[in-house]
Formats: sequence, structure tokens, C-alpha cells
Amino acid sequence: MRAPELIATSWHHAYGGGYGLHHGFGGWSWIGHMVISSIVHGLIYGMIFRLLRHLSLGEIVLLTVLVVGGLYLWNRNRTYQRW
Repeated sequence: MRAPELIATSWHHAYGGGYGLHHGFGGWSWIGHMVISSIVHGLIYGMIFRLLRHLSLGEIVLLTVLVVGGLYLWNRNRTYQRW
């Protein structure tokens, strides 16, 4: 199963309020989602801080501008189907 299909079968908006995992992962509760989400966020932030540890402030600012600009152009390309 590809990732978009997995997400589509696992995650849906509950109209009664909030989001919930169903089908794909056996129907977790909100606390299970919160625990997994916290672990994933911790791993991502840890990786980012380890990568940026040896850069100067100017290099971090330049990298941030390049990443945000790249994401903006990529999103604009996807939205308007042109470059």
C-alpha cells in the first residue's frame, strides 16, 4: 500500500470534532495518537538540532531563507502548474 492510500484509509476528519485514526492502525485513541505524535516530533526536532549544531547564526538564517523560498516555489508550482 502506498503512503497516500495508507493515509486515506487511516486518517479522517470526524465531524463530531477532532481527528481520529481508524481502519489502518486498528482504531487508536487520542492518547495513542498524542504519544506517537510526540515521539515523531521529538525525533524530527532532535535531527534538526543535530544538523544545525555546527552552523553559525548567519548560515542558519541563509539556510532558512533557502528552505522557505524553495517550499514557496514548490507550492506555487503545484498550485498554478507553472514554474
